[in-house]
Amino acid sequence: MVVRSENRSGHVKVHRTLGPDSRTLVLQGHVGFDSLPDQLVNKCVNLGFDMNILCVGETGIGKSTLMDCLFKANFDDTVHTHKSPGVEISQHIYNLKEGNVKLRLAIVDSVGYGDQINKENSFKPLVDYIDEQFENYLQEELKIKRDLITFHDSRIQVCLYFLVPTGHSIRSLDLMTMKALDKKCNIIPIIAKSDTVSKSELDTFKANIMAELNLTMLKSTLFLSTMRRFLRSTRK
Repeated sequence: MVVRSENRSGHVKVHRTLGPDSRTLVLQGHVGFDSLPDQLVNKCVNLGFDMNILCVGETGIGKSTLMDCLFKANFDDTVHTHKSPGVEISQHIYNLKEGNVKLRLAIVDSVGYGDQINKENSFKPLVDYIDEQFENYLQEELKIKRDLITFHDSRIQVCLYFLVPTGHSIRSLDLMTMKALDKKCNIIPIIAKSDTVSKSELDTFKANIMAELNLTMLKSTLFLSTMRRFLRSTRK
């Protein structure tokens, strides 16, 4: 019920009162725009998170073992040989849950990468797969009735690139592939099986990697340099 009253100065005052059939809503907590971050967090937790990881490296270099250690799980792993005629893309989706947080993890593996005699076009299947995921998301956005909440966003968020611990420098195949993927997704270079080389050789290999990445002007170089400065500042 709304009651209007006008005083001598001409100002109108509006008084709102509850009707006989109304009910009073009791608040269970604080209501305000300062609670919006908590509401967004609760919404994200209820919907869950998606993570798409591309693992690039030779067969048997330790990609599956690292994924098992990162997420503390035993993922299904198929043993592959070095006789693959070309590079194939293998995607596996896992639904993980830790506490109240749900994660849909997609691990994309590059089967047969670097096993061919002619490695000139080894990076093309990887680039084509990433472009295909971008195209799928674009087509979903262009729909009149799109549903991006339930749509599985399969775009690659990060690429874990496994380097062979040669102890000297990055191979030309690695530089060519990283340069092709640099414009498509984030790249994190990883020295695989680093426990097989001595600490001095590992430090020299890291320095050579950073020097060659700086020459190629890859975006991952900026990320690695920023992380190194951050770690140095936290140690002081």
